[in-house]
Amino acid sequence: MARRADAFVALPGGYGTMEELLEVITWSQLGIHEKPVGLLNIDGYYDCLLGLFDKGVEEGFIKPSARNIVISATSAKELLEKMEDYVPIHNQVAPSRSWNTDGPVTRS
Repeated sequence: MARRADAFVALPGGYGTMEELLEVITWSQLGIHEKPVGLLNIDGYYDCLLGLFDKGVEEGFIKPSARNIVISATSAKELLEKMEDYVPIHNQVAPSRSWNTDGPVTRS
């Protein structure tokens, strides 16, 4: 499903939602995909999580450019508009060409 998706959006949810969200954020950071990752932050549901990400930047655990992987908005319309304009600006830890998911790994 992730391969066929054009983007990823998390609605307010529980642990499973957050686990999947963090996974696609990590995949973007690693270079497995370059797709937008959005949070529909209805009624400030994700404010604390976004604050945690900001604290990670402040403390040096998350690079400022990688913080931009996550796009958030309070309405679906605004979120989709932001996601349409998304351009990755972070340095990928392992570019997508190193992630061979269609067959055996080959080394040159």
